[in-house]
Amino acid sequence: MRGLRNFTAKEWLRALPLQHAFKQVRNDALLAIYRRIRPPALQSFLDETRHLKGTNIALIIAFEQPWALAWQLRMIKQNLADTTALVCDNSQRIAVRAEIKRVCADNGVSYLALPKNPTHHVNRSHGMALTWAFYNIVQEIQPRLFAFLDHDLIPIERVSLEERLGGKPFFGDVKISDEGWSLWAGYCMYDFAAVTDLPLNFLYDFSRELDTGGRNYRCLYRHYDWRELRLATSESITRKDPLTGESRRMEMIDHSWFHMGGISYNDGFPARFKFFEHLARGLDEGKSWSVLVNDE
Repeated sequence: MRGLRNFTAKEWLRALPLQHAFKQVRNDALLAIYRRIRPPALQSFLDETRHLKGTNIALIIAFEQPWALAWQLRMIKQNLADTTALVCDNSQRIAVRAEIKRVCADNGVSYLALPKNPTHHVNRSHGMALTWAFYNIVQEIQPRLFAFLDHDLIPIERVSLEERLGGKPFFGDVKISDEGWSLWAGYCMYDFAAVTDLPLNFLYDFSRELDTGGRNYRCLYRHYDWRELRLATSESITRKDPLTGESRRMEMIDHSWFHMGGISYNDGFPARFKFFEHLARGLDEGKSWSVLVNDE
């Protein structure tokens, strides 16, 4: 939360500082309880992944969409070099968790069902899941590099997270507001040694207009000028469905990742599903990305 002196008189008249303060205390209290929950499967998961100490890991926060995760894991096998993917399932529905666990088994990827999240607020749930994973998985494994990836981020080119990090303490897609900046929680990576002693908190900070991960501004990002850093790129481009020819807008991250976007909101996903399905089918058949999609 930004300092009380940084709120305007108009915001004080609307009691915004008090509202933000109350919500932050509430969220931190929920997070403190949630962080201490250790599901029965955690120890076996840590035993299974203990050999990853000192290596690179990417933690994927799965949420309600087995098909998207299956596509992502298939493409990760092809294109994500020098990094081991692990899946942390934050889905609410038991049946979906069972399906996501099967997807992971089919792809030879370690799976852990996260403790049931105490909130249905999408941003808060995601931030709590990330924070839980940092303290209960990352700090236990002690990797050299760790990354958080959204389950709808598809690597369409060969990519090395080690090269992306480039010896810096962190790397990702920057999100900027007038009150601070942070890395997008769907594509961010960190040098473990550089951040392990920091009180990382991946909740949002709406008082600074920062989404999930924004609470890390005070303990980490504020010590750096984002304009002087080498960070990821994000661009919105128009591409055609390889089968129907229908045009759709899509987001590309770092020139290597196709971001489906918004698939956790089930009311918006079905309308675009066929487009994603056609792309996935073509890539699975070995066709190149440049052949499948064409500029408008």
